Amino acid sequence: MEPSYQTRKLIGKLLLVLLLAGVGGAFWAHFHSPLVQTLTARAEGPVQVAVLTQPAMHFSYNPATRKAVITLGPCDPGQKETCFNGRYDRYYVPQQTQQTEFWNSFKHHLTAWRFNPAPVFTYLQAYVNALVQRRTNIRPSEFVLLSLELPFLNATDFAVEQPAPAKKQKNRRALPKEEPLSKPQLELPSAHLSTKPLVVEILNASGKKGLAGELKQYLREQNAKGLLQVDVIDTGNYPSLQDTSFMIDYSGKLVQVTQISRAIGITGEIRRETSATAICDSRIVLGKDFQMPL
Repeated sequence: MEPSYQTRKLIGKLLLVLLLAGVGGAFWAHFHSPLVQTLTARAEGPVQVAVLTQPAMHFSYNPATRKAVITLGPCDPGQKETCFNGRYDRYYVPQQTQQTEFWNSFKHHLTAWRFNPAPVFTYLQAYVNALVQRRTNIRPSEFVLLSLELPFLNATDFAVEQPAPAKKQKNRRALPKEEPLSKPQLELPSAHLSTKPLVVEILNASGKKGLAGELKQYLREQNAKGLLQVDVIDTGNYPSLQDTSFMIDYSGKLVQVTQISRAIGITGEIRRETSATAICDSRIVLGKDFQMPL
């Protein structure tokens, strides 16, 4: 039985009210949320969110380059204010609080949704549950805009910055007062990038003899043809065998590092480290899974 004219009219009015409320909420969010303004303007950011796993993961995302830096560090999810360092005003406490499990699941869903839409509904349900249970202060408008960034990202767009190892104390003198963490610096858009080639070192961790030399020759040929801006200064062996290949970034040139990583078929996240003795911008570590590009 079809609804009456009055019923259809009432439904139409309700839908109109919901539409106007949605538009009004969007305008309000745009003018009151710095995160929304940064994402809609595709500004250099960064957009910063603390994911309170154990230990915590601090995401610093640059919408202009679509690159993210993840800083790992100890944090008590029960005391959120201790995790922000005055910079991360948005937080999310996942149900899976173990950092490794959460990160592996996130990377898997980042790729899997393109072939199976089921993770999209799981992702949406996780946010709604977190919002209801007050495990996040990310607003719906902010969540929508952040979600719209994900289809453009792969694991190689994330640089994971490991905490610096603690130095051994030679005596029992009081340690100097700890300085506040500096703000992670994200790369500027390509228009601001240097035209200098990325200086890399290749380390063989695959157990296959001569693999680093083969990749060095390949990259030098690509550089000579103008296809890649890369300068291989040295090759060697990694201290131990590795199942998977990865790249270590010392320079912060995430756009160039990501370009090289994808060109040679390394699909994992980039490890970001600080080293005063590094002689290159980035190291390529070839694991057992590495196959030479065709």
